[in-house]
Amino acid sequence: MAGVVIPALGYATDDVIVLQWHKAPGDPVAAGEMLVDIEAEKSVSTIEAGETGVLLAVYAPAGAVVAEGATVGWIGAASEAAPVVELDVLGWAEDLGPIPRELAGHVPTGRLLPAAARDAGEPPGKASRARLRNFLKGLLRQITATRMARSWVAAPKVDLFADIDFSRVVAHRQARKDAGHDAPSFNVYIAHAVVQAFADLPHLNLNWIDGQATPLEQVSVGVAVALEDSLLTISMKHLGGASLDEIQHRFKALIRKALAMSLRRDEMYGNSLTVTNLGEFEVSSFSAIINPPEIFILAIGKLDERVVMRNGVPTAVPYSRFCLSFDHRGVDGAPASKLLRQIKTHLEHYGEA
Repeated sequence: MAGVVIPALGYATDDVIVLQWHKAPGDPVAAGEMLVDIEAEKSVSTIEAGETGVLLAVYAPAGAVVAEGATVGWIGAASEAAPVVELDVLGWAEDLGPIPRELAGHVPTGRLLPAAARDAGEPPGKASRARLRNFLKGLLRQITATRMARSWVAAPKVDLFADIDFSRVVAHRQARKDAGHDAPSFNVYIAHAVVQAFADLPHLNLNWIDGQATPLEQVSVGVAVALEDSLLTISMKHLGGASLDEIQHRFKALIRKALAMSLRRDEMYGNSLTVTNLGEFEVSSFSAIINPPEIFILAIGKLDERVVMRNGVPTAVPYSRFCLSFDHRGVDGAPASKLLRQIKTHLEHYGEA
């Protein structure tokens, strides 16, 4: 058996962030195969498997901060049992209660003790659930800050604005209410329009990966969710051809998991485009920071009534201002404008045959 050890990286700080495991416990690994991505002082590197075998345990899940020299996983034969490792992982203990899967991954039976608790001689079982929640909120804030700062520096972002007439969407939603059906949120309608737009323009379903625009095999739409003290994104996968009701079902299920902080990593990342909506906070319009490796993010402002002339009659019409921001490394302005135009078209003609 062999431990997966964080190497000495030679930076000023010995704090290392575990970004992503490429393998889960029980998966076979080959010597030299990529095993786990780590980050130190904004530099990302990959630890490779030191031997062939099975990944028996992961001690430091994605999002954890550990020190150089820490053993974060264990490789051995399938018949072997991984040792119990006592490891400082930022500030949580397994005994604090269920750890959200996105942050905990597959943590083996063992002791993950916060240094402060151990120094104080505090048994991990005494720690409160509230303390875990506070820690997780702080960790999500750190992850968000790191990703957004990296995007702001790296991505040449361009903003495109359009005013969207929501008359058809509002009417469709009201008709569902009147018929006694569930009325999806506006975010669900917007996600549906995004899916339809990518069906019209499949060549724009891209992420910026390894220095190039990379086509995606499926359409996935993310929606930013504001928690009490943090922000995360839910990711609705495989939406090609999905109906409004199908998107609504997935949206509600993921929102429940987000509020319970029990999302898996694949339920938070890997989108064709992310929708972020500040309309409920009375924000008229804004531009958002792109969430890498995504190329697009769609920012939604509040719904306002405007008086327009229709057939010579002043009419109150619900409008919202959209801002589609795109990474100019991956697409040019004209194609991005076409994507925004298609989203606008599908919303303004929603429900038409």
